[in-house]
Amino acid sequence: MSLRSAEGIPCNVCGAGEAVVLCNGCEAALCSKCRIFDIWCHGCGSGDVKAFCPKCHNDPEINVYRQ
Repeated sequence: MSLRSAEGIPCNVCGAGEAVVLCNGCEAALCSKCRIFDIWCHGCGSGDVKAFCPKCHNDPEINVYRQ
């Protein structure tokens, strides 16, 4: 799943910021302060950028590289 835009929606984590992306785990709308980026590497020099809310970022069931 790639990064998906959530512009114009309030952030589901802090409620104060305007969301810019959806969490790759739970699809919560995230502002630029609450999103946590991760790169899932695969192949030779390839990777997918993921954005997570704090809860999904720390959950090894969702963020498999968190283990």
